[in-house]
Amino acid sequence: MTKCIYIYNPKSGHGMVNSKLGYIIRSLHKKYDIVDVRESKSASDIIEIAKMASNIYDAIIFSGGDGTFNEVARGVASQSRRPPLGYIPTGTTNDNARNLNIKRNVRKAVKTILEGKTIKHDVGMINDDYFMYVLATGACTATPYTTEHDAKKILGRLAYVANGVEEFFKAPMSDVKIVTEHETIDIKCPLLLIMNSKSVGGMRFNRYGHLNDGTFDIILVKDDVAKGRFNILGTFIDGLLGGKISKTAICLKSSEFNVEIGDENIWDVDGEKGPSGSIHVKNLKGHLTIFVPRGKKEKKDV
Repeated sequence: MTKCIYIYNPKSGHGMVNSKLGYIIRSLHKKYDIVDVRESKSASDIIEIAKMASNIYDAIIFSGGDGTFNEVARGVASQSRRPPLGYIPTGTTNDNARNLNIKRNVRKAVKTILEGKTIKHDVGMINDDYFMYVLATGACTATPYTTEHDAKKILGRLAYVANGVEEFFKAPMSDVKIVTEHETIDIKCPLLLIMNSKSVGGMRFNRYGHLNDGTFDIILVKDDVAKGRFNILGTFIDGLLGGKISKTAICLKSSEFNVEIGDENIWDVDGEKGPSGSIHVKNLKGHLTIFVPRGKKEKKDV
């Protein structure tokens, strides 16, 4: 007898998922004999539910935004038994859905789960905790967690843009030292991105990135005459257009490394406020299994 749990964030995406609950549950019953439903109360609640569910259910299905995705992943990644994850995106930016080619449409997302195709997905560790797709510090990186929930609910992505513009002109400059297994880089840097994704901040910026190759893309934007602001813009424009960003940023790949940086630097972890100061980062290759649409290709080892 197969069973799954469905976890949902009732506040995500203007509460849209609440009107779709009946459809989602009926659809999941086509694949699973038992469908248990849990409404999330808080971030810590989701993590604990995911931990518990890992040892009981054949699949963990959930809806919400990138924050919900991060919380489910953190809970499951910490367990020795890790059932497949099914994601129904209902958030504001949904970077994880873009990375996985999952449509922001409940019926299409549910269809993806019912069809049953999966890929392995790398998971990152920042110190002793887990993350899925991005670590960032510097200009505009506080925007996801400093933008008020009510503003996001009313304005959607425009709320991020408005907050991000203000943060852009307050771009700090940090002394950063990256120590990988192959090299050491010292640089003055207005923006540092550590990515296990193609999309960040709702933009398909790192189109050549991979979700399951066992490494992270490390992007250190260089200083310039405007405290790095020209290079920040150049890096994102080149990234969006598919060009090379080596003129405006230093780009590295690594599976495990240290970042030495001042304690005043706060890390954005998958769009949520994380630790400050120096960190150790490690890639757990293929650590989670996720349902994806047919046609989504998994990078093979070479």
